[in-house]
Amino acid sequence: MPRRARTPWDVTLSSDRRKELGQWLSQELDNALSVRTASDAEVSYWHTLYEQGRTRSAQHAPWPDAADLTSAIGTEKVDALRARIAKTIFVDPVFTVEGWGEAGPKAPFVEEFHQWQLETSNFQSVCTRAIHLSLIEPRGVLEVYEESGRRPIRKTIQAALQLAADGSAVVGEDLQPVLQRGEDGQYVEVSDDPAPDPMTGQPRPPQPSAEVVIDDYELIALGPRERTIPYRDCLQLPGHAREQSEVWGYAKRFWRRVDQLNDKATEGIYDTEAIEALGDADERQSAHNSAGSTTLAGQALDIPAQESGLAEKELWEVTFLSALDRTGYRWYVATLHKETQRLLRLQYDDIGKPRYFSLVPFPRPNSTEGYSFIGHKLITTIEENTAWRNMLADRASLQLQAPIMRQQNALWDPDDEPIGPKAVITVRDMNEVRAFEMPDYTAPARERIIDTERQAEKLGGMTDLASGSTPHENRTLGETRLVTAFSEVRIEEVIRNIQETLEEVAQVRHIMWRRALAEMPDGMELPTHVLQGLETRGANVADYLPDKKMAATLLEGAYRFKPRGSVEATDRSQQRRDFAESLKAITALAGVNPMIGALLQQPLPAKALLEKWVALYDISDKQAFLGNQTLSLAMQQVQMQQMMAMGPQPGGMPPGEAGTPMNPPSGPVDPGRQLPQERMGV
Repeated sequence: MPRRARTPWDVTLSSDRRKELGQWLSQELDNALSVRTASDAEVSYWHTLYEQGRTRSAQHAPWPDAADLTSAIGTEKVDALRARIAKTIFVDPVFTVEGWGEAGPKAPFVEEFHQWQLETSNFQSVCTRAIHLSLIEPRGVLEVYEESGRRPIRKTIQAALQLAADGSAVVGEDLQPVLQRGEDGQYVEVSDDPAPDPMTGQPRPPQPSAEVVIDDYELIALGPRERTIPYRDCLQLPGHAREQSEVWGYAKRFWRRVDQLNDKATEGIYDTEAIEALGDADERQSAHNSAGSTTLAGQALDIPAQESGLAEKELWEVTFLSALDRTGYRWYVATLHKETQRLLRLQYDDIGKPRYFSLVPFPRPNSTEGYSFIGHKLITTIEENTAWRNMLADRASLQLQAPIMRQQNALWDPDDEPIGPKAVITVRDMNEVRAFEMPDYTAPARERIIDTERQAEKLGGMTDLASGSTPHENRTLGETRLVTAFSEVRIEEVIRNIQETLEEVAQVRHIMWRRALAEMPDGMELPTHVLQGLETRGANVADYLPDKKMAATLLEGAYRFKPRGSVEATDRSQQRRDFAESLKAITALAGVNPMIGALLQQPLPAKALLEKWVALYDISDKQAFLGNQTLSLAMQQVQMQQMMAMGPQPGGMPPGEAGTPMNPPSGPVDPGRQLPQERMGV
């Protein structure tokens, strides 16, 4: 069946209705831009503080070449908190999968598959960038999109010949037979095994054909991918929404060259008339300059003007919930040029869920945005620390290069006799030339700098120990443990706020992978380490993966993706100590209660302890301890030992019937019935 030609308009709307929709979306974008909690200039300044860029302009410097030192507090705290969040979240596996009903036995396969894809798709690096933005900007936005590609392949087909009315082949001007083409312009292939005639049941005669070598393109689904979007290029609609339930749309700003837009229009993605109406003016340069992008030295970054045909256009991709047709409210995707209020395309969003996820470690009440770690929590301490560092550097510069006091009409002229090493200064009186004495304020300034660093620790919850640096104060071991524990409590809340959003990301990734695998009739071949991991967990690989390939049927069902990891679980040394102490405790309990000892001898508890031990001590060869074959041999050996202990006694007599009971009854001993050796104590 020929594929339907792609069109930019899935929804049939009149020209007036389409124009009204473009005007309405453009107005909503302008409203959302006007009510954001932070301007582009403020966000750019917060990034400058993190990058330790120059914040002292030439107009504010006390003299030329004065110190311009930006505080390192923002860089230190953001890096430490980001590293702690990443280490806590990205464990193995990142998500534990729970299935309900018939999906329960398939949960291990889904978990291992998604963990493999998270590792191969560089999810950690993209998500870490989003976490980094969430600590500097009001929120970090993570977009999940479906990636597909057209792969060129060369293949040989049997193309049907074009036949005349009498059944003979039509010959072209080049004296070669003319081949049939379908409505899509492709050659009509002839099957090697034609279907039988439904009337007679006999095989149909072979259709005239010719062997042709063609270059074909097949569309391959590569599954979900992620990208980060900066705060200035992403909006939630309406912009004044206080709760997530009030949000009915998401918008992303991007730029495309005019030649790329023309290519997309040829493929049927964008409307040709709308692209022609945009013109050839470059919009990227003016938009970039208005954002206030600068270098670390404060110099403006300029984008050179593009050549003809390479000008970039500012576009918005809007995903919104509306009732445009009679099917009710559903999600749509529209590409919009906001300045001209013109729609380039309008299509259905077949996922049915938002694809933009906001990471907000510090939520703001009555808003969908959050507080910036630098811009709202550390900004005052950073600026105070910057000011005192500059003052201390300026003071030290004055002291090291102290000015010289010269009496008026003194004999010494610095222009004639410049001062320097081995210079001789001629004076009439020793008081004619004197060094300017300046009091030393290094200690008070240094104390104020240390005080700002202490304030940053209190505001950020990241102590020197948590940041991986040497503390300024000498504390006792108990005090250090208390400070570290309460610091972890504050960090735990930040991590939980991010993990809630990651649960939704995992659900959308799951839907996209199910769609991608549905387009792979042969399934996706799993690597060896994934199969070994499933066997280690005791999953029934033979029944669910007979060909060792992942199919879409295994992803069907009700699943929940729960992020693993917590702040307490990131200290591997502490985990090992706790595990060793727990073994001692359970061994002591087994000595008191025999039932606990018998429970520990069962296969499942023994396997659970081994899994924990292998994970804590990073055992490379897990199969040697947790493989199904290893566990089966261990169980057989235990059963053989039990059978040998309960086996018959020598002479063929069963236990307890060899003349003397195995466990004689207790009671008073009759000396007359004792053997001489027993009476003598031998």
